[in-house]
Amino acid sequence: MFVVSLLLAGAHVKLQGPVTFTPSAVINNLHPVAFAPAPTGSKLIVCMEDGTARIMDGKTHQTIRKLSTHLQPAYAAAWSTDGLFVATGDETARITVESALSGATIRQYRTHTKGIQKLSFSVTRQYLVSTGKDDQINIYDLNKGDTKEARKILGKGANFYGATCSPTLPYTISTGILGPGGRAYDITSGKQTGFLVTQDDQGVFDVAYNPAGTRLATAGKNGEADVFDARTLKKLGALKGHQDFVMYIAYSPNGKLIATASTDRTVKIWNGTTFEKVAELSGQNTVGSPLCFTADGSTLATVNDQGYLQFNNITPNQAASEKPSKKGTKARRRRRKH
Repeated sequence: MFVVSLLLAGAHVKLQGPVTFTPSAVINNLHPVAFAPAPTGSKLIVCMEDGTARIMDGKTHQTIRKLSTHLQPAYAAAWSTDGLFVATGDETARITVESALSGATIRQYRTHTKGIQKLSFSVTRQYLVSTGKDDQINIYDLNKGDTKEARKILGKGANFYGATCSPTLPYTISTGILGPGGRAYDITSGKQTGFLVTQDDQGVFDVAYNPAGTRLATAGKNGEADVFDARTLKKLGALKGHQDFVMYIAYSPNGKLIATASTDRTVKIWNGTTFEKVAELSGQNTVGSPLCFTADGSTLATVNDQGYLQFNNITPNQAASEKPSKKGTKARRRRRKH
């Protein structure tokens, strides 16, 4: 039985605006190392340090279903945009793709030589992109039944981190590197298409697109997060205030907020337009808390400084209010047909 500790409203929270993040529950028996949200609703994948993984509900805090158990911790997780597939990748370089509905195993891959750091599905769900700790990005074509990658991108000393698929462009990924910023690639050719230029050359640990696919944010080793125009890759601004490495970054479902997690034991929430801090969670994981906004905009999942799963209620709700344009929907349908 899980031990759930309810916290006093407002505990460990510093508010500097109308948006509040109130810790609602800490589950003491669960030690997460990775999250991934469902594309709709309040569900999320939670991967534990003991190698187990499960689908949970961010509102009720209950486990919906257990996923495959890994031999070592799975530091990477992803949920496909159509809601059908979930993927987890562990420290033994094993990746498992499962049906989110039935739990059946769809694919298993082991093509990296070191652990998996990040997983991301393309918007059409044809491709799964993995970032390995072996400085390599692998692209798997889920339309094919083999267990090999369709393509690989070698960092050659770049030290790839956090490769993430665009939520609107089916063949575009952006990745951080432990050098000057990051890079954009075309996953069908493996060719580099652009640079993300940060303030210095310390490097980027994580990358996140806003839901509209118009902006791109990076989590910096220099303690800052930078925001870019996703089309031109021009830098638009910086999120400044952390005292140590920024390890994780995530946009809210409506794209209005950006959450950053640092080794300074804080999670900070920023206005995605003005880049001003609007809220802060203290007492977070000392190695940087994984982050997950649920798609319904009601919950932010984090890991506290004891290593326990923490659910934080968001007021007001940050769910997406705008539906995809008909033009964009038609374009995606045409791409699927081809």
